[in-house]
Amino acid sequence: MILQLFGLAAAIVATYFVFKTAREYERRAVLWALLTFGVGFGAQFVLPLVIGILIAVILVLTGVKPESIAETLGGWALVLTVVCLMISFVGMFLILKYVARIPDDPEIVAPPPPPTFEEE
Repeated sequence: MILQLFGLAAAIVATYFVFKTAREYERRAVLWALLTFGVGFGAQFVLPLVIGILIAVILVLTGVKPESIAETLGGWALVLTVVCLMISFVGMFLILKYVARIPDDPEIVAPPPPPTFEEE
């Protein structure tokens, strides 16, 4: 439970920094912030849920009684939580690293030469 609260707080802080950095470098700040929060939240909460459901279905199909699935997965739940938390941190860090890259300056085109007015 504490790991999940820590991970949620980290996702919120990373989202803020990505938003601030993206706005600073004139990127789409809201889009990058939503992507960061989606990666953080998804990897910490949605991914373990989906993996847990898949493992439970596989266990039921292999003959484990549905009542004993919680006991079977008990020790592995913490490992799964920590692995998904690390995946979340890596994903949010990679997004922040990408957004923090200084964009290439566009090629500056020299202005045309000034007009010459010839007297007749």
